[in-house]
Amino acid sequence: LTAAIACKLDPEEQKQAAQATLDATRGEGAAAEVAVGTTAEWTSSTRENVSGRSTVVARNDDDAGGMQCIMVSDVIIVQGEETRADKRMCRKPPAARYALSA
Repeated sequence: LTAAIACKLDPEEQKQAAQATLDATRGEGAAAEVAVGTTAEWTSSTRENVSGRSTVVARNDDDAGGMQCIMVSDVIIVQGEETRADKRMCRKPPAARYALSA
């Protein structure tokens, strides 16, 4: 999670938000392609009026370096206030998971 998001969530909500990112970035099939528009949502199990979602908003593969990269938009809503943070995540096949990239 980015600091802008993590600082507004309690530890359990941070876990839920991280799981949503993992769910949104988990590809389907042997090629593990992640489709733009894939979204995973969550609702806080510890506080009312706290929820969020992670959405894959773009692909930006680096063919020269063999990296597969995506942009993920995280949105949380705490007591009606929305906070958004975008992050770039990459993986180099055959790695199954994407990781934060600079």
